[in-house]
Amino acid sequence: MTLTPEQLYEWIELPSAVLKRLKELDITGGYRITPDIRNMLLSRGEWDEGIKILRDELGDDPDGFKILRAMLQMACETYERYKEIGIEKEIFISTMKFCTRFINAHYDLYGDYRFDWAWWFPRQLACKEFRIGCLEYEFVEGIEDLISVHIPSDADLKRDTVVHSLLSFFAFREKYFPDWSKAILYCESWLLSPALKELLPENSNIIKFQELFSVEHTDYQSLAVMDWVFPGHKEVSHCLPEKTSLQKHMKEFLLKGGKVGWSKGYLNEDKLF
Repeated sequence: MTLTPEQLYEWIELPSAVLKRLKELDITGGYRITPDIRNMLLSRGEWDEGIKILRDELGDDPDGFKILRAMLQMACETYERYKEIGIEKEIFISTMKFCTRFINAHYDLYGDYRFDWAWWFPRQLACKEFRIGCLEYEFVEGIEDLISVHIPSDADLKRDTVVHSLLSFFAFREKYFPDWSKAILYCESWLLSPALKELLPENSNIIKFQELFSVEHTDYQSLAVMDWVFPGHKEVSHCLPEKTSLQKHMKEFLLKGGKVGWSKGYLNEDKLF
């Protein structure tokens, strides 16, 4: 049985207000992605151009729900690909729930629902990224094929949970994508910054996560950490919130001129055992 958008909305647990908005778009005729744009969204090198053309065709879309509706329709086609490969429905749902996570995060921060992550969605539509347990894994083709490990905002970073996710992904990769069995896993995140060792106890989940990776490079000029630790704030100032111990310690650190930056590290598989 073919998956319908309405079923998908239910699977990924979209908020009722968003469901109402999508239903309104259905009533007014909506939009279905054309074959040319679909092909672009399935080809990594054409993702950005495909999104640009899609936005132009959709027209005014202040809350991002026109493009969300169109891309969720395409996600139903992606589910057919999952079934062809044999990947479990639960992995499909967990992967597509990234939409719901960011929609809810926007509401928590600003008080209204909005989808502004369409630029990221081709990864899921093209079966390049999957959520396995607490982490997401993106297959990145290039001169050397690599797998990028992403850390969702709701990830449980307890060591056992992280290790379980990684080992489950290895089994997933071996079963469904054996050609990628030798691909190296890497992670780019503020969570790998060496500076965090000054802010967190050595037994913290974040520090334990860092220990699984060998950091190759840190861009200390990057302020991308603000989006994740202080969402809604773009600059270091005394106005930064202190709702968590991490925010409190990082705020003090940043105000004194410290830099967290953005780090890239490679998984050290020997440390999983």
